[in-house]
Amino acid sequence: MKNVTGTAFIVAEFRAEENEEAIPLYTDNVVKIWLNEETKKIADQIAQNSPAAKEMVKLRTKYFDDVLSNHILGGCKQVVILGSGLDTRAARINGEKVTYFEIDDRATLQLKEETLKANKVTANVRYIPGDYVKDGLMSLLKQSAFDFALQTYFLWEGNTTLLDKKDVIFVLEQIRDNFHNFRLSFDYMSEKVILRTTGYQDINDYIDKYESMYAPWITGFENIATWADELNLKVIENFSTADLHAQYRPGRSLESNLFKFYFVCTLENAVGCVSPDI
Repeated sequence: MKNVTGTAFIVAEFRAEENEEAIPLYTDNVVKIWLNEETKKIADQIAQNSPAAKEMVKLRTKYFDDVLSNHILGGCKQVVILGSGLDTRAARINGEKVTYFEIDDRATLQLKEETLKANKVTANVRYIPGDYVKDGLMSLLKQSAFDFALQTYFLWEGNTTLLDKKDVIFVLEQIRDNFHNFRLSFDYMSEKVILRTTGYQDINDYIDKYESMYAPWITGFENIATWADELNLKVIENFSTADLHAQYRPGRSLESNLFKFYFVCTLENAVGCVSPDI
């Protein structure tokens, strides 16, 4: 645990809590293998300081689970998870001959592989240790028996806000230029959050607390459709987590104004892409 990013365990704790709901948005019976009293204590402390974080993680998990499941049902055979952390989808959401490729630092992937094996959890996954920005995403995939001709779904969860915008664009350009048939889902913050111009003091306070504990949020996007168009990508879906909350949690009030400025989206190649409907 000492060699793995602490946020991975916190996010895992947030995800795991949904299992306790009377009607959970999703079920993750795998994530518990990495959790203990220590991780729960830390996650509870974080949730007290930043209560919205827990619910936003759950909402995005539900959305990404659904999009991934629909792609697999539609015939997708390759799934790439960038910065996978303690993601459990390779064990939870699978289909015939579906192969996952997970990219993260070596310590995290080693922990995952060893713990899954020790708990006899099966997953058709190939672990790729490395930095998908510095090492190059395509270079890492080429070293891992990856089939660039197959329909591929990319999941990029909890990463973009912490990367330089030029690095976000670099990753997207690599995918766009090397895949004809793909879809990509990721989450992002509004640029107004990064610039502290939302007009909501509770959001500014939230960011200050988060950055004092972790790392600064440095990248956001204001008009995802215009930005995607400049990259020759097409927006298939784009929802604020406030939209997801209204859909998934009808009758519950929002915990923070931040939900209005935190988004999930799905993109595809704007030229000649044929992918399953979602």
